[in-house]
Amino acid sequence: IFPDFSNLPSGVILTLGEGSVGQLGLGDEVMTRKKPAVVPDISQEEIKKIKAGGMHTVCLTNTNKIYTFGCNDEFALGRPTDDDDSEYSPKLVLGPVTQNQVVHLTAGDSHTCVLTETGRVFVWGSFRDSRGRLGMMKPNSAKTPTELTTIKEPVIDVASGNDHVAMATASGQVLTMGCSEQGQIGRVSRYFNDRGGRRTIARFKADKKTDKTFFTKQLLINTSIPTVYLLVPTKICIHKVRGFKKPKIIKVFCSAYATWVVSTDGHIFGFGLNNYKQLGFEDGVNRHMPEHVDQFSDIGCVQIAGGQHHTLLLDKHGSVYSLGRGEYGRLGHGTDITQADEPIKINTLQNITSISASSAVSFALDKDGKAWGWGLGTNLQLTTGTEDDVWTPTQLTGRNLETRKILEIGSGGQHTVILAQDQPEA
Repeated sequence: IFPDFSNLPSGVILTLGEGSVGQLGLGDEVMTRKKPAVVPDISQEEIKKIKAGGMHTVCLTNTNKIYTFGCNDEFALGRPTDDDDSEYSPKLVLGPVTQNQVVHLTAGDSHTCVLTETGRVFVWGSFRDSRGRLGMMKPNSAKTPTELTTIKEPVIDVASGNDHVAMATASGQVLTMGCSEQGQIGRVSRYFNDRGGRRTIARFKADKKTDKTFFTKQLLINTSIPTVYLLVPTKICIHKVRGFKKPKIIKVFCSAYATWVVSTDGHIFGFGLNNYKQLGFEDGVNRHMPEHVDQFSDIGCVQIAGGQHHTLLLDKHGSVYSLGRGEYGRLGHGTDITQADEPIKINTLQNITSISASSAVSFALDKDGKAWGWGLGTNLQLTTGTEDDVWTPTQLTGRNLETRKILEIGSGGQHTVILAQDQPEA
């Protein structure tokens, strides 16, 4: 699933956009940045992985150091931030997680998740739902990296939405945890969500003491759900596609409120928010359980990325498709297409190797290390230097990119993170 970590290229981390809570890592005096700026405190480190959360940033070095910076209100940084400026500059995450070689990072609005080379998963921060803090593994935030010890087999892939996490295991199963309100964890029925709300852990324990069959009853009558049920990584059920064996899942992808999983046969199953058809179903109805996405499977997606209301697809030929809500230009098809009910190819993009997206912006990176962005301009995430919306893919520019090859792009709620490698000047 993941390339040999030792062979991954490394580079420097650059940031731009809004940084009022420190997510740019440029100190407490830099609140906005129109063009990519090198994060000075870790400019000498060899960075191999980056990820942008809602209002925080995470990066991994070639020596297994994890740096975080940005908003720590829900402990998404995984470290103490007692000093006034400790959120605005990169600082190390410590603890048992650093004793394991990390190979993959994910981040959501208020949480961070890492996967080690041996398939162990560590998380920190918190999930939220419409009622406020949901918690992490229990109805409290995880202030420091905490291993998901209930998982009994190695995990081979992990992805984060705004407030949920999906994992693929070595045996081809899918585990999910987090907010279920839009169906994004694929194991709580629509009726459950419409009727139920959620019980606190204290109420759950009290009811179990007086009635040992309480939990089973609640699952059967679908009237309410204990918080603990959402926060324990739990297997979801994925039905067979007619004419094929039971699907074995090898990849997971998340957008803000949706999840897709990919099987060894190339079949794609989706669940979550679909109000703008962004999940891949033209009826506009949310899916609370995994369902085969015909039009994504037909394209042969190798990567899926999405924001709140739009989705990007990358196929094996390096072509990019988009669908969903098109306001502010996030679909990349110009001003004529403001809604796409099915995937439409973005013809100006070729030889693309990776895609990323957040709320209302999109990015694509090609084989030569050049990148394009489009969508909402208000937060200055697109390197154009203005707040104008960008309706078609426009190459990312800036003095600090002129002699660097872009390796990876992370798109946060209001900021962009770029991993770039120095190249000899021509």
